[in-house]
Amino acid sequence: MDRKAEIVKALRKRLDEKFAAAATGADAEIFTDIDAIADAMIAALPTGDVYDQAGGPFYDTAGVVSILGISKQAVAKRVAAGTIIGCQLTEARRTWVYPVWQFTDDSQLIDHLDEVWTVLRGSTDAWTAALWLRTRNQALGGATAVDYLRDGRDPGVVLAEARADAARWAG
Repeated sequence: MDRKAEIVKALRKRLDEKFAAAATGADAEIFTDIDAIADAMIAALPTGDVYDQAGGPFYDTAGVVSILGISKQAVAKRVAAGTIIGCQLTEARRTWVYPVWQFTDDSQLIDHLDEVWTVLRGSTDAWTAALWLRTRNQALGGATAVDYLRDGRDPGVVLAEARADAARWAG
């Protein structure tokens, strides 16, 4: 079975569960904008870029707009402020992508991730910083920085590692 068929099968199962739950009292009108719902689902799919395997998967801008419920301009402002991790692809359009792993289940940035991001970005490009966050680190017990922070562990340990590597990069 190819990946598309597997995704469709899993999606159909979850849709059946969602509609069964909605049948117990939710107003069917919440499902009237079929195209918007489909667009939001598609926006959540990985971009299919070469970086997906190492640092992804990623949302595109439409995906982040959809999950956060903010405008494209607000996304750009948050990227500039370091409160959303964004990386630009090198293709002709210079498309922005946003790692899925930076968000919690309730669409918030993982606690302290912005602090670590700021430290890393002070010494390197976005792609190196993003890959650093997803690389297993012995000082973190073999966990990635993202997983370490997601588990609610001491952010000071991750920040110390980030500062040490940023200092080495700065030479």
